[in-house]
Parts: sequence; C-alpha cells; structure tokens
Amino acid sequence: MQKCVSVHNSAERLVSDVIKPGLCSGCGACIGYCPYIKSFGERVGVVHDCKKSEGTCYRVCPRAATSFTNLRKIPFGDVETDPVFGSFKEINYARACDEDIRSRGQYGGVVTALSIYALQTGVIDSALMTGGSFTGARPFIASSAGEILACTGSKYTAAPNLSVFQDAVKEGFNNIGVVGRPCQCTAARKMQQVAEIKGERISLIIGLFCMGSFSPEFYKFIKEKGLDEYEKMDIPGDVNFKKDNKETSLPYDEVREYIRNSCSICFDPLSELADLSVGSTEYDYGWNTLIIRSEKGSNLAKEAAANGIIEIKEYPAPRLPLLRKAVFNKKKRVLERPDATYLEISGQEREYFLANGGGA
Repeated sequence: MQKCVSVHNSAERLVSDVIKPGLCSGCGACIGYCPYIKSFGERVGVVHDCKKSEGTCYRVCPRAATSFTNLRKIPFGDVETDPVFGSFKEINYARACDEDIRSRGQYGGVVTALSIYALQTGVIDSALMTGGSFTGARPFIASSAGEILACTGSKYTAAPNLSVFQDAVKEGFNNIGVVGRPCQCTAARKMQQVAEIKGERISLIIGLFCMGSFSPEFYKFIKEKGLDEYEKMDIPGDVNFKKDNKETSLPYDEVREYIRNSCSICFDPLSELADLSVGSTEYDYGWNTLIIRSEKGSNLAKEAAANGIIEIKEYPAPRLPLLRKAVFNKKKRVLERPDATYLEISGQEREYFLANGGGA
C-alpha cells in the first residue's frame, strides 16, 4: 500500500488508504461523530466527500498510521516491552468461579466475570461489547450484569463495537469499558487521546486474543450449510457448532477463505494495548489464558481473585514457548508484507523479528 500525500488525513484518506484496499478491520471507531461515515452491518462506508484537513476518523483508525511505541506509553509508561507478548505483569490461566458464567461464557468465562465485577465495583459504568449470536453479531452497550451475561460467547466476526461509543457518551456514561479485538484495543487507545470525542471516558480495555475474524460472507456460508440453527461456535482446531447436546463440525480449511483481508496485516494477536488480555489456552478448554498488563488491569484481576470472582493458576511452563512461537511467527509474517505500512515500530523491534527464524 502506497502512502498518499495528496489527500487529507480525514475521510478522504480513510477511503484511499484503508477502505478501498480492503484493510478496514470493522472496529467501528470512525463511526458516530461524523455524518459522512456509516456502517452497513460489519462494513464501513463514507457516504459523502469530506475535505477536512485533519479528521478524527483517520486519527483513531487502527489501520491508519499507528505508532505502537507511543501507544504503549499510555497504559504502561516507558517500561521495557517484550517484543512478542507486549508489556505484561503476569501470564496465567484463569476461570470464573461462578459455574453459570463458565457454562454460558467461552472457555473459562473470564471476560464476562471480570466485566461484571468491574461494573459492580465502579471501575466502569458500562461496556461496549458484542451482542447477538455468532450468526448475527452486533455492537451493544451493556450497563447491567444481565446485559453483560447476554453478550457471553465468542462471535468470531467483526462487530463494530466502537461504533456505539458516542451513544454511550450521550447516555451519560463516564467510565466506559471496551471489550474487543486487538484492532479495537488499538483504536480505543487512540480514542483516549481525542478530547473532542470525550475519549478520556474509556476507562478499561479488556482485549481478546484474535488470529482473524470472519467477513460478512461467512454468515451466508453458515446459512447455506444449515448451521445457523446452532447456538455456539468454537474453533479449537476444526470449527465446532453446538446446541444443547447436538454437535457438528467443519474442517477449518472450509472457512479459511472468509477471514477478513485486514486480519492478515494485524501485528497484534494478543491485544497487547489492553489492560487485560484474554483468550483460550488451546489446551484446557475449561480455562482462559489471562495476560495481566497494566496497573489498572492488575488491580482488577487481583481484587476479583481475592473476592472469589475468578480463580487464577500458574501458566504451564511447557505451554509458554508454544504461545510465544505462534505469536512470533504471526508478527514476523506481517512485517514481511510490503503493504503493512500503517505500522510504526522501532527499528530494533522490527529487526528482532526479521533477523530471526521461526521462533523467538
């Protein structure tokens, strides 16, 4: 992708650098404060010419020029960053103590449990989450434990959660949580720096592990396969579908083509700009991997554990090199792409990946 210097850093450039090349991640960050930008399901479009010299839409886009070095300083300061995992204090296994949350959530239900606890303790007064089902995901503002519970389960699609941020502001929420994919965590950190949109009201970011999300065409594929009757989807290897005691699966190769193109240039599969990052263990499916990153995230997780909200145990030492290798290889592939020009990292960090082979 060629950097364009003849257009403005607003909707015009968003179209030329991000939307037309198919690099939009569908995060929703550009929607809500500009009448020219609209979302159509999980797609974003500019419906009118905009000639502003500087626009918030381009400024907050995770696929526009993004300095990870500067963004890391917002939650972590000038601490040394692990080039593979990002800044973190601990990497653990964790699960919700409440059996109902575990049964309704994905794997250990940690995202749901921590979101509810953050709401109940006043860390947040609402959360931007993904509601609906895996066949019809949609952005949702959750401001009660019941509404958070209604959003349980991974959707694996690109619901534009951040598109409802301005709605949350208008409703009077002052401490807004964000639960989202890595691209949404990046956008949320950018938004925190924009006073004009009241970005400082984002008070907690819980990031999800993500190696790629599905495009809207995936919904059509699921319907054609007659799989839209199932209630839950999981990807432990193959793609599994479940409803009550009924289960079926598809080989992952059958759905690979529906991964969004923008995901292939994502440098951050572990949501390293979040306060807390949560994903599967790919080993013990009753637990989540929990990466405790910022001081705020650490306080929340430790207090939740002390109060019986979540259970934390040590990450198995033999599993850590496997996670490190998978993330290293993902980042290396991105840095080898000539079109990943949005990414700004130090020469030292870039060299770390490009000078090494298939491991860290």
